[in-house]
Amino acid sequence: MNKLTLSMIVKNEEKYLEGCLQSVTGIVDEIVIVDTGSADRTIEVAKKFGASVFHFKWVNDFSAARNFALSKSNGDWILYLDADERLMPESRNELLDIIKSSGRSGYNCIVKSLDSENGRDNQMTYVRLFKNSGEIRFKGSVHEQILPSLLDCDYRILDSSILIEHIGYNICLEGKRDKALRNLELLLKEYESVQTPYTAFQLALTFEILDNYSEAKKYFEIAAGSTSFSAIYRAHAYTSLALFSHKEHNSAAAENFLKLSFELRPEDPFSNLLGSKISIRKNDWKKALDYCRNAERFNQLLLKGSGNKEYSVYLNPEEIVLCGLVIARSTNSTELLKQYYRKLIEFVNSQSPNKPNPVSTVLNKIFNDSELNSFESQILVDYASQRNLFLILQLLRFYNSSGSKGKILEKLNDIFPSNVEIMKVLAEFYQSVNLIAKASCIYIELSAQQVDDPSIYFYLLSYHISEGNYDDFLNIMELIERKYGNIPEVADRINQIRSRLVNIPD
Repeated sequence: MNKLTLSMIVKNEEKYLEGCLQSVTGIVDEIVIVDTGSADRTIEVAKKFGASVFHFKWVNDFSAARNFALSKSNGDWILYLDADERLMPESRNELLDIIKSSGRSGYNCIVKSLDSENGRDNQMTYVRLFKNSGEIRFKGSVHEQILPSLLDCDYRILDSSILIEHIGYNICLEGKRDKALRNLELLLKEYESVQTPYTAFQLALTFEILDNYSEAKKYFEIAAGSTSFSAIYRAHAYTSLALFSHKEHNSAAAENFLKLSFELRPEDPFSNLLGSKISIRKNDWKKALDYCRNAERFNQLLLKGSGNKEYSVYLNPEEIVLCGLVIARSTNSTELLKQYYRKLIEFVNSQSPNKPNPVSTVLNKIFNDSELNSFESQILVDYASQRNLFLILQLLRFYNSSGSKGKILEKLNDIFPSNVEIMKVLAEFYQSVNLIAKASCIYIELSAQQVDDPSIYFYLLSYHISEGNYDDFLNIMELIERKYGNIPEVADRINQIRSRLVNIPD
């Protein structure tokens, strides 16, 4: 009868460790835990589950610690987990069946990372279960991998449906940034030593979490351009580059990167949703709807357990439905509005199945341009989240009840201070009700923050010319040309303005 060892490295994991060990109770024959310097109850928790605990001096190398743990593992098979991971109950029988075999094999397992803050869980496949051998070694000082060593030792790599849930990134943004900072130095050092596309990809993800988009772009471009790298990861890199271009309002570049992503992987829900948002900004409603429907179809496949499991981002259905509603309002399509409104109500009510959800009533009033009372306005404000905020703002753009609209936007601005999208929609609202001074203050603040959106600077052109601020007008023109002159639609507009500059003093 083959024996199974759970092999782990830990440090200060009392918060998570018990849940991890409970998830494998009854199926592992040995628990090997290597501690790299805990100052909490981690070791006490480990011993409670009968673990063999060893100590290893931290040397800024995750593989070194993992390999020390392997050297202490005596089972015929190795399962390795992190403390913030759990083996899902439905996977226990499959795992037990696999370890009955004696072949030199490694098994891909599905690792699903939860992210409730953004409403976008993701899953990736990694070899987490493999036949034990003294030849096998982890490689990489951070985001360590066992696969290269298995392949070097002629292991067969097989797929499984074993599901591991990762809860360690289901934390606030600040916590994610702390983890990213912890890994950054190790990743940079590793990339300096060996420049692999995998390390470049991990560096890009790390810089993205840290909001260092210039460095993230650099490393995503390296990963995407490495033809020997996995097509799935390259597609993700191209989609990330498309997202950055979209944020910079460079639609042509965003569409080009997205095209490259679709050539590698057309069925990705997140990429299709991004395609819809890019098309919304360009007022290309047919494309926007096609992408939106694709996002919904591919996302449903993932939620049902099919679709590509190697690297996928799950979308919250609410985000797709809100996207569809934006398209319906923009095109004045009654049929489409009814279709997506029904889906939204179904989703909203599914979140509170035992009682009516007042959000549905409030949204119905928004769609019908009805005035909201203060209580109803607060319901919509409370409903807004980081996940759905962009799309709620798009719906509010079409809302024609100025009294309610202004109060909602001002409240959202208080809750999400310095959120660029809220500030832009609020400034547009102030313009529409002729509160020019308030609108101008917001646009000037956005300009001072160097926000990448040419519409801000075009508004300031109009404002400065109306106020007779010709020096400021010319300075903004120079800024637009410098920052956005490479974007065709912006260049055309600049040329139109220049053709009318004959009356501007030198």
